[in-house]
Amino acid sequence: MTQSRPDSLFHEFPAISRETWKKRVVADLGDKPFESIVWHTPDGFDLEPWYAHDEEAKRVAVPATKTANSWINCHKVTVLDPKSANADALKSLSQDASALEFSISDPAHCTPHHLSILFAGIDTSAIAIYFSGNLPPATELLETLLALSSFKATTGGFLAPPPLASKELDRKLFELADALPQFTLFCVDTTGYHEAGSTAAQEIALALGGTSDLLHRFVEAGIPAERIASAIELILPVGSSHFTELAKPRAVRALLPFLLKAYGATGSIQPRLFARTSERNRSLLDPYTNLLRQTTESISAILGGYDTLQIAPFDNGLSVREDIASRITGNIHLVLKEEAWLDRVVDPASGSNYLEALTAKLAESGWSIFKTFEAAGGLDAAGRCGIVGSLITASSSERERAVSKRKKTLIGVNRYPWPLTAEQEENSAAIMNAAEALPASNETAAFERLRLKTLSGKQHGGKIPSVVIWMVGDPAISFRQAAFCEDFFKCGGFDIAAVSALPIENSSYDTVLQHKPDIIVLCIAQKDPVPAALGIAAALANRHSGITIMAGKPPAEHESLLGAGIDSFIYTGVDVLEMLKSFQRKTGVQ
Repeated sequence: MTQSRPDSLFHEFPAISRETWKKRVVADLGDKPFESIVWHTPDGFDLEPWYAHDEEAKRVAVPATKTANSWINCHKVTVLDPKSANADALKSLSQDASALEFSISDPAHCTPHHLSILFAGIDTSAIAIYFSGNLPPATELLETLLALSSFKATTGGFLAPPPLASKELDRKLFELADALPQFTLFCVDTTGYHEAGSTAAQEIALALGGTSDLLHRFVEAGIPAERIASAIELILPVGSSHFTELAKPRAVRALLPFLLKAYGATGSIQPRLFARTSERNRSLLDPYTNLLRQTTESISAILGGYDTLQIAPFDNGLSVREDIASRITGNIHLVLKEEAWLDRVVDPASGSNYLEALTAKLAESGWSIFKTFEAAGGLDAAGRCGIVGSLITASSSERERAVSKRKKTLIGVNRYPWPLTAEQEENSAAIMNAAEALPASNETAAFERLRLKTLSGKQHGGKIPSVVIWMVGDPAISFRQAAFCEDFFKCGGFDIAAVSALPIENSSYDTVLQHKPDIIVLCIAQKDPVPAALGIAAALANRHSGITIMAGKPPAEHESLLGAGIDSFIYTGVDVLEMLKSFQRKTGVQ
C-alpha cells in the first residue's frame, strides 16, 4: 500500500498569519495584556507562547552526534571499600545499569590490587567505567589501568579536571590514552555552579569556558584540537524546567563547533555530554515528589540528546529505605526506554518552532556570557576575579526570592506539603541535621528547615501552633481564600485545627475559641470586608490572646484594622517564608 501526503486537504485550512493569531489571543485574554502569557525567563530573554514557521531565521544549526537516541544509564558507586563497592556495582548491573562511576574516597583504593577487586566480575569492554573523587594523578592511574588484565577497552573516563602539569606530562597523558581511544581523560563539570544557583544560559557559558580553557592548555602542548575534544566529557545538570533543560544540550552542541574551529579543529568530533539530575530542588520531606521531578528531568535529558544519564536516588534513606529508593530510581531508565520508547527518535525537538526558538535564545545568551569570560582571560581567570561568582550570586538570589514568594512552585515544599510519615517522625532529628547541612542555594532548604523547626515542638513534648480559619460571606470566594491560607500555614508546619464557615454571632466565637488556636485567620468574602473584620477583632480582643490575621490584600482602611488588633494580611505575592518565620516567633516556636 502506497502512503502519500494528502496535500489537497490543506486547501481547506488556509494559513493563519501570526498577527491574526495574536489578535485572537488578545481577544480571548480580555482584560489581561498579551504580556501576561509571555515567559520572562531567568536568563533575561522573553519567550512567547508560540512561534511560527516564518521565524526560522532565528534558529541555530544543531549538529547530529548520534544515529540513535540511546543513552547510557550510569550508576554511581562510592568506593569506601573495594569489595563492598564491587558488590554494589554488580547489583546495579543486574538492574540494567550500563555504566559505572566509581567515586574514589582514597587514592590508596587505586592500586592494582584494589582495582582488581573492584573490577571482579565486570566486563569493562561492555560497561563504561568512570572514575571520580579523590583520584591519584591521571597519568599514574591510567598506567595502572592499562597494566591490569581485567581492564579492557572501555568508553568511560575520568570525571575530574586535569591536574596542573608540565607540557611533557600533558603529552604523556595523551600518548598513554592512545591505547584507550574512547576513554575521556578529563571533564568540565558545571553541576557545582548549578547547585550554587546558576541559570541554563550560564551553565552553557561555563561549559564552553571550561572547554576553551582545556583547548588552550593542550593545544599549546601540541595536542590537536580534535583529539582534545574527544578526550573531554561535559557534565551538565538537568533541572526541572522541562523545555529549557531539553534545549540546553542542543544549544551546547550548536555552539561547540564554533569554539572548536577557533582552535583549529576541522572535523565533527565533539565532547561527550553527561547529564546528572539536579539536587538543588530535592525535598527531604516529600521524596515521591522528587521521583516525579527526576522523571521530568530524565525525559528532558533524553530528548535533549545526552550521551550518558545519571539519576541520583530520590531519597537519602531517611524517608525511604536506601535499597528501595535506589531500585525505583533505576526503574526510571527502564520505563522511559522500554515503555515510553524514548530511544526510538533522534532529536525529536528538531523542527518544533518553540523549542528551536528556545535553543537559539539560550545559545545567544550563553555565547554572550562566554565572551565575557574570554574577555577576562578565560573561565579560570573570570572565576578568580569574581565575574563568575557575581553572576551566580545574582541568579541564586533571584531564585530564592521566587521560591520565598511562591512565584516558583516546589510541590511538597512551598505548596501542598504532605504530612510526615511515621518513619520520618522517627528520623526527624537526622532529617533536621540533613536539612541544616544543605547549602543556602538549595531551593527546598529554607522552607523545610522552617517546617521541621515548627514540628520539632511535638518531638520535644511541646505543642505545635494551631490555626483556625474562619470563613465569612460568599462561599465561592471564602473557600478559595481558606484553601490558600490552609496551604500557606501547612508549608510552615502549623497545625490546622479547623476550617469553618460561620456567621458572625456569639456562638461562632465559642466554636472558634474552643480549639484554643494560636492564630485565627479571617476569610471575609464581602464587598466591604472592613466592618466585619473590625467587629470580629473587637470581639476577640478580650477573649483571644493569640494572633488574628486577615486573608486578602490590605484594604485602604488597613491602618484601622491594624489598630483594632489585626496582626497582618496574607495574600498571593507576599514573602511567604518571611511571614511564616514571623508567625513562628510570635507563637513561641524555638
